[in-house]
Amino acid sequence: MGLLLVAFGLLMPVKATAQEFTPQQNKQIQKMIQEYLYKNPQDLRKAIISLQAYELKQQQKAARMALVAQEKSLYRSPVPYVAGNPNGDVTLIEFFDYNCAYCRRSMKDLMTLIDTDPNLKVIFKEFPILGEGSFYAARAAVASIKQGKYVEFHKAMMQIRGTAGKGNVLEIAEEVGLDIKKLEEEMKAPYITKEINEVLRTASAIGINGTPAYIVGDSVISGAVGLAELRRQIAEVRKSGS
Repeated sequence: MGLLLVAFGLLMPVKATAQEFTPQQNKQIQKMIQEYLYKNPQDLRKAIISLQAYELKQQQKAARMALVAQEKSLYRSPVPYVAGNPNGDVTLIEFFDYNCAYCRRSMKDLMTLIDTDPNLKVIFKEFPILGEGSFYAARAAVASIKQGKYVEFHKAMMQIRGTAGKGNVLEIAEEVGLDIKKLEEEMKAPYITKEINEVLRTASAIGINGTPAYIVGDSVISGAVGLAELRRQIAEVRKSGS
């Protein structure tokens, strides 16, 4: 059975079999632990902090291992859509959905980074998790790469009001200069579905389940954290040289 022992202010999980402790001994140990914690509550606080730090460290380790395992999918996709400096010393990856309000608000932060950091490479990952309209918009965005209009289309889509769907997606595509007939034909290509499904698989593998989400170095950043935090994370990667 599993027991928790307090020693030197640490909460330590210890596995023991039924043969090692009798039921009476188990009761005595549990009583000793309860009495000790009752008399020394400060040690319980220390133990909880220590345990939380350990769990966080393990989570970060698992996240780093997952990023390494998904490196090819993250950084060497056969369908690249890159902004900023393609040879930048730091790469930021964004997972987003065109129907995500927080993604739309965060678009300005990302564009500011691209405009003000000449050594930043940004990789966009179409991550349509908010319905059929999101998936349609993502297909159109990937298809727009063939016409060299991805970034223009992306920026325009992030400024729409309401829900993205076939009607306003094609309307925006036309506004940014895309050939609609060629775009719709390209959207049928199997490689586009394959690419989007690969992004969905990769996100699941590294624990991303919401938008926006970013990867900088070996850190996964969830939510619209703001320009200052993204800059801090980028600076940390540069400082470490990773």
